Amino acid sequence: MTRPDDIQLEHMPTPVDPVVFRRVVGHLASGVTIVTTSHGSDMYGMTASSVTSLSLEPPLMLACINNAAPTASAVSQAGHYAVNVLGEGSAHLAQQFAGPHRDKFRGVDIVPGALGAPVLSAALANLECRVVERVRGGTHTIFIGEVVAASAREGSPLTYFRGGFGRFEFERDDEAYRRARRLLLERRYGADTVLSLDEFAYDLDVDKASAFYALTRLAVDQLVRRDPERGYVVAPFDVRTSDEAFDARSAIEAGVIDMTAGRLTPADLGGLRERFETMATLLVGDHFIDFDRYVDANLSFHEYLVSLAGNAALSAAFGQIGLRAVMVRSFGASPLTSQAFIEVQRELTEALEAADTAAAKRAAFAYTELAKARAREILAETGGML
Repeated sequence: MTRPDDIQLEHMPTPVDPVVFRRVVGHLASGVTIVTTSHGSDMYGMTASSVTSLSLEPPLMLACINNAAPTASAVSQAGHYAVNVLGEGSAHLAQQFAGPHRDKFRGVDIVPGALGAPVLSAALANLECRVVERVRGGTHTIFIGEVVAASAREGSPLTYFRGGFGRFEFERDDEAYRRARRLLLERRYGADTVLSLDEFAYDLDVDKASAFYALTRLAVDQLVRRDPERGYVVAPFDVRTSDEAFDARSAIEAGVIDMTAGRLTPADLGGLRERFETMATLLVGDHFIDFDRYVDANLSFHEYLVSLAGNAALSAAFGQIGLRAVMVRSFGASPLTSQAFIEVQRELTEALEAADTAAAKRAAFAYTELAKARAREILAETGGML
């Protein structure tokens, strides 16, 4: 068999057709993937769930990989990777590539891809990507790859393999995740506690597959992190983490306000107003009507505000702050909040509608101070760390 490093490319492949790309990524349904690459004479691969389609034109994929994993360094050096979407009969592959095995490719049928990455023959779908951008975010690197080859076959995706590795029971696993998040926010586990899969499954009263699903969701929320030596551990959260995130948000938004106030179109302002109204319905009085939906609506409002600058670098920097994780870790620890959050964001919206730069910046900074103060209150109630 020809190894990936033996491939000599005379011409770089052109981006895959958008229609083909759309059909292939339809197989990537919140399932399990294996990200592979090659560098020199070595092949690398790991099971990954933080993989998603990013853009149709051009066709882009996003893969988020822990920097501690050898695959992250290999992808950086090679400049390419392949996303292998597993079918529901390939749970054994997900397990094989999830741990620190010496030879993950043992017994695995592979073919060399267009860019040299090993492509898994047994995968339900394969997307080969050339890295066009790297974004470092905390312990992870986000690799944005232009898709140069894609293929798929009939079948059902492996979705967070559960008992018997059959179809995914969404409601049960979502409930396990919600229960797990509640336990972490209630400080059932201390900061830096190692979460053993067996013990975690026992605490949640679910099977290991559901517990594993919960852990992957918690990792996305940044409530836990993946330590290459110890496994999943509870991520600490303190005042400094909170303050830095909220200060970064206000600094970016203040710059955007300077750039855009008085120059926004009615459509721009209408989009901002629409997002504000959606958010306002989810926080009434001093209670969240639906915390998760509020977080989504809040992020949508502020991401849209930053996007009005029409500056991709600013939007990317804003995305790297990790505000979702900060909001979940702080405000998610208590059902109580304050209507003042909505009122100050209303002031921000109205100030932009009135083209009042100074008032808009005052509201943005006021919102930041409210958020920092509320996070400090919650942290004080929980001993200074979540």
